[in-house]
Amino acid sequence: MSIRAIETSYAGHRFRSRLEARWAVFFDKLGIRWEYEPQGYAVGPDGERKPYLPDFWLPKEKLWVEVKGSEDQLDVELLFHAAIPHFGLPNLAGPHLVNDHQVRLLILGPIGRVGALVDSSTGEHAGYSQPAHTVLTFRKGDVFEGTACFFADGIDITPEGGLVGNDGPYIDWDTRGSRWGNWVGGGGLISEDCDEAAHAAYRAARSARFEHGQTP
Repeated sequence: MSIRAIETSYAGHRFRSRLEARWAVFFDKLGIRWEYEPQGYAVGPDGERKPYLPDFWLPKEKLWVEVKGSEDQLDVELLFHAAIPHFGLPNLAGPHLVNDHQVRLLILGPIGRVGALVDSSTGEHAGYSQPAHTVLTFRKGDVFEGTACFFADGIDITPEGGLVGNDGPYIDWDTRGSRWGNWVGGGGLISEDCDEAAHAAYRAARSARFEHGQTP
């Protein structure tokens, strides 16, 4: 049985799902300017082009964003093609470069949990949890799965990750689950410091209520 997305109003927009609205709340709390579904594009090689409407555009970060609640909702081939510059999504404000990688597409899933961690064996403080999200990057003809983490001073991106495929276009399906895995599941890191602004943004997005005209 599939779960139907609930259309949700927030900040003058009618979002296709409540999860998208929660990420808009997150962006607002962290001071990240966003545009919702600004324009659709046809992506993919000639003869295989498909329409694609990204969920968000982050102008300052030069990032396209796709939001999905679970991996089985993703059209992996479509997103892979969208990440290839010469027939994917355009660089509206010039390329976002990190270590010679063009950062192409950020994939966001359910809002992650944040907070202090305790060593189960000693009971001692063990740091703070911080969600990590999947980002697709492009370098020298190859598409990679990297990670992105939100902090008060911006988005920290590590582009070097599993090789997803190349601009042949060839998807390396055999390494899925080993060298590249669940894109919406993301992951996490443990930090010694608590980024209060980022943690507050995650908590606000998770707890936002949209019913009956309430303001998140």
